[in-house]
Amino acid sequence: MNINIDNDIETIKTHSEDAQGCSYELQSSTKVLTEQEQRLVTPTTIKKKKVRNRKLQRYWRKLRKQGLDEATIRMYKLAHQLQEQDQIHDVEMEEIISLNHTKNLPGPYNPQRKRTKRKRDESTKQNSTKKKKRSTSSLKIQEQEQERQEEKENDRENEENPMNKQTISFHYYLNATDQKLKKMLKAAFVDGKDILTWCQSKENLHYLREHTRLVDRVHYLKLEEDLWENYTIYGETYHCWVSPLSKKILKDNQLKSDYKISKKSTEKYRERIKQQKQEAEEEVQRHALLLKDYQHQDSNVDEQSLWATILALVRKGQHKLSQNYQHRKKYFKNSAKDYSLVKSCYDYQPTKEEVISMQVIWQATANECKSQQNVDILKQHLFMKRIPKSLDYLDQSLSTMKHKLAKPIYNDKIRTTILTRHKKIIAQNKADLMAVDISIAEAAVRGYHQYSEDEKNKLANRMKQDPLRQPFIEQFIQAIEQRQTHIRQYMEYLTQRRIRFFYHRSDDRRQNWFRRSYHLNLYWDILPSSSIIEADIKLTPEQLALLSRGPKYVPPCQSRFYKKEVRNKMIQEEYQNIITKITDFFRQYSYCISKKRINEFSDDLKNLLQRLYTKKLSRKLSVRAKREHKLMISIRRYLRKYQHVILRRTDKSKVFHLGDGNDYQRKVLEYMQETEAYEEITSGISPLATNLRQVISLLNHLYHAEKPLITKKQYEAMYPKENDTELGHLYFLPKPHKIGTPLRPIVAAIHAPAMLVSTYLNNLLRPIFNHVARKTIYNNSIDPVKQLETYQKQGYLLTSTQFITIDVKNLYTMIPQAGALDALHRFCMKHATELKFGNLTVNTIIRLVCLVLDTNYFVFNNKYYKQIRGGAMGSPLTMTLANIYMYEWEQSLIQHQQARHELYGRYIDDIFMTSNESIDTIKALLDRENEKDPNIRISCTIHDSVEFLDVLIENRQGQLKTSVFRKPAAEPYILPYTSDHPRHIHMNTAHTALLRGLRLCSDVQTFDQERLNIEIALLLNGYPPKFIQRCFQKFFKKNNVTSIYKDLHEETFQQFHVKLLNECQVKDHSSEQPQQQQQQKSNKNEIDQKDNGKSEKKRRQLIIHYTYESGPLKTFNRVFRTIWEKHFCYTNSPLNNVRVILGTRINKTLDHLLVKKKPPRILLRTNNGLPESSTT
Repeated sequence: MNINIDNDIETIKTHSEDAQGCSYELQSSTKVLTEQEQRLVTPTTIKKKKVRNRKLQRYWRKLRKQGLDEATIRMYKLAHQLQEQDQIHDVEMEEIISLNHTKNLPGPYNPQRKRTKRKRDESTKQNSTKKKKRSTSSLKIQEQEQERQEEKENDRENEENPMNKQTISFHYYLNATDQKLKKMLKAAFVDGKDILTWCQSKENLHYLREHTRLVDRVHYLKLEEDLWENYTIYGETYHCWVSPLSKKILKDNQLKSDYKISKKSTEKYRERIKQQKQEAEEEVQRHALLLKDYQHQDSNVDEQSLWATILALVRKGQHKLSQNYQHRKKYFKNSAKDYSLVKSCYDYQPTKEEVISMQVIWQATANECKSQQNVDILKQHLFMKRIPKSLDYLDQSLSTMKHKLAKPIYNDKIRTTILTRHKKIIAQNKADLMAVDISIAEAAVRGYHQYSEDEKNKLANRMKQDPLRQPFIEQFIQAIEQRQTHIRQYMEYLTQRRIRFFYHRSDDRRQNWFRRSYHLNLYWDILPSSSIIEADIKLTPEQLALLSRGPKYVPPCQSRFYKKEVRNKMIQEEYQNIITKITDFFRQYSYCISKKRINEFSDDLKNLLQRLYTKKLSRKLSVRAKREHKLMISIRRYLRKYQHVILRRTDKSKVFHLGDGNDYQRKVLEYMQETEAYEEITSGISPLATNLRQVISLLNHLYHAEKPLITKKQYEAMYPKENDTELGHLYFLPKPHKIGTPLRPIVAAIHAPAMLVSTYLNNLLRPIFNHVARKTIYNNSIDPVKQLETYQKQGYLLTSTQFITIDVKNLYTMIPQAGALDALHRFCMKHATELKFGNLTVNTIIRLVCLVLDTNYFVFNNKYYKQIRGGAMGSPLTMTLANIYMYEWEQSLIQHQQARHELYGRYIDDIFMTSNESIDTIKALLDRENEKDPNIRISCTIHDSVEFLDVLIENRQGQLKTSVFRKPAAEPYILPYTSDHPRHIHMNTAHTALLRGLRLCSDVQTFDQERLNIEIALLLNGYPPKFIQRCFQKFFKKNNVTSIYKDLHEETFQQFHVKLLNECQVKDHSSEQPQQQQQQKSNKNEIDQKDNGKSEKKRRQLIIHYTYESGPLKTFNRVFRTIWEKHFCYTNSPLNNVRVILGTRINKTLDHLLVKKKPPRILLRTNNGLPESSTT
């Protein structure tokens, strides 16, 4: 593969070139000594400098800088000289022993090979010295020039000959110290204690080291023999030695052939390698016989164990060398196949124009592959969170900012907040620049691919015009495409080889060989969702890295850190839940299963759970789980110790926010004073009992009346569970995307006395309201996109059209309760049938709503409060009441817009409008609406480009453009890939993001940019590139729209875009109004048939949930089905047609583990006195 891709193909070194590129042919020790003598005799005119030990010189200079005197340094020098003499003496003693005979050692194994200087082959050097001698005495200038030319040609031939190249030596373990060698022996062989004991003697260890070197040489020669055997096979298979291509063809196609050597020379070299291998094996056998001289009574070792240990050590030590040889074999095969494919194209005798087109196609394909390689490498950088060095210049501003903030006028909180924001901006800029680079490279891939296809079509058309070339069109194009495929395959191999390099070395500016994720430097590396810090904190980078995984992250293997009693209790509860679900299913649908089978199944299920919960984790997973658990505990202790630091998840971006407790307290008080929606209960007595009595009393009165106003089913649905009842509690979520980081109040009242009443009323009223306001209510961001596209088709979108967005301030807490009840009463009276909704009268509904509003008590800051204005944000009924109140307020705006064929829509407290009037007219209209109700305060934005929900809406000269909108402060956060969730959850995450982009983007180019944003977000959150590619390909292939993904086909995109918008139309069950209830009654038989169908479906589906966890529990789904089939799926079994669906529950998230929002239980469940301490 040699079409301008040589930079990506590393030079393949063969057996006689060392690591410095020095040619070295395999020679005998006699020949080497003879050549050395000849070189000594040869006179030289240039005086050679004395070789100095630069390392020692640097060491002496270092000692002088440290202040040592010359006498001390001279002492160190003498000691070093004595040590060298001892080593020389040892070497001389070793030369006497025949064990160290090293003749015929190839390349790096030859001790006479010098590593410090680049040399040519010794034979070449001899000839050159002779020629230099002749040239200085008698040769003329022309003869000297001719000799220089011949010398260059000889050097070129030696360089081109792959047999004169040498593989890099990877035998680092042979030069290891005694201590390291023992450690490697221990790691290489499990049962190596006796060998380590035997190696305590220096003589024994020296014998083992020497035998290891000999075995290493044998394995090296085997690798060399196998390499050149494959070289010969590839040459014969692809006919590289038969009718070779001319030099011109090789040059024109930029083709490098590795088969310039004759087959005969190759066979000779193989025979020589085979002979050397045989000699090396005999030497190993002779050396093995000397083991008996090292066996003593006090130190004896088993021979088989010793040889097995040495073999394991050699194989482990030569692992990288083996990989290098595998790559060389791949390279030879590629070269031979590529040569054959080019040759097959020229066999069709193409014309000059056809040859040019053929070369253009191949060059475009090679450029396409190189661009794709750039894309893959850039994505790998993001996945590994290692940014290229080319973006380091962005970090220079950080030191300037630190210098500015070092002034004493800034306190620690301001300093930390600003530095954190600065780092986040730098990281975001790096990610944006990476996205631009990826986008450019992807555009190049598509461009080159299209260029090659166009050139291929032109070539086919030209050949059709020539009658002599018409019969060869199909075969010739097919031959060209075969080489295109081969180019792509080999470039993909080279890309994967480069990507694997990321896992062995971190490509950061420090060039350190870190392999652990907790070595991330938060000041330099991009994290998926770095926490927003607005407080003076002292958390370590490892702790912040864990927080950056977000509130949804589930640490792995949490059950492993519980006490044994707690874990056993978990196993028992899991077992009881599953077996109860199964037995209830059998009983409900009357499946006759013998008790014996159920008992046997129960025993197997219990044993399975016990085994999976206690089975040992893999080492990698265990290390990771322990590390994350330790970090989580340390963060929890830190937050408990420093209570002025408050950890919360943010309101919109769903990342962690670390804020100052005093700021929280100040903002909460300001909010309460501004809204005047909360009233403190000064008595300090818990209102729980009073609220519970109110709810029970009203429900009993409605149900036990002389003529019941509610049915038994309604009574049971709304009746509170007294054992679980507790007061709600108020907490606040920060909104860092807004100036000043305001707080959003949330009342968590899931177990409040009136919560079930609120839920029932919401389920009753919300469908009715959605039906009434279906033309002006948005359920999600897709609704305004659909309306705008219809608006454009009808011709109302002009160049002068302005878009208006309106935000209602504090909607939930600013609406007066009396006004909300009046609006609800008018709504019910207007839309009820005979003053009823079903069997509930309007009066009954109003009384139940009053009950919900009157019992809205909660705990905050260890005090009891009552909400006297608006509704609790967290109560299901609150949003319905706010919608009904706003529906009355917005009627004048709706009528104004409908009269002018303009759009109006509202999503809770966000309003979107269109208008072709002047901006002054629009502002005057909105000012009048703002003064209509003192409880409703609005702020507006008027422009031809606005953001509404998560859609960016633009009017480009009368053309609509919509795209996915992300706030500038939004984090690229998606559920992390390493979170302890089932893998299908991560696949659904990618699919959902693609669906949203396809629905909201108005053209294929915009969608492609959104697809890239999704991919970058996935990469930053730990999703592997291959996993992302597989998910995307599966999604587009499933929907039969692969042309959108590969070719950005606009027509296919528009068709799929419209299809998805139509499918996403909300099926509003609220359309079943009381008027339609009569029709339902008349069609009762049809409804009964549907119910029977649903019952039959439930009868054939058994849904079981279990707790998912990484490690052994990942196999629970598969093993459970095996047990189920073993006990219940026999011949004629009634359960053969039952489909078992296993759902999953997840462990606690970081939000549950770290964020403490709930006050003490004593405040929520009893009316005891308040504790003295207070927390926010």
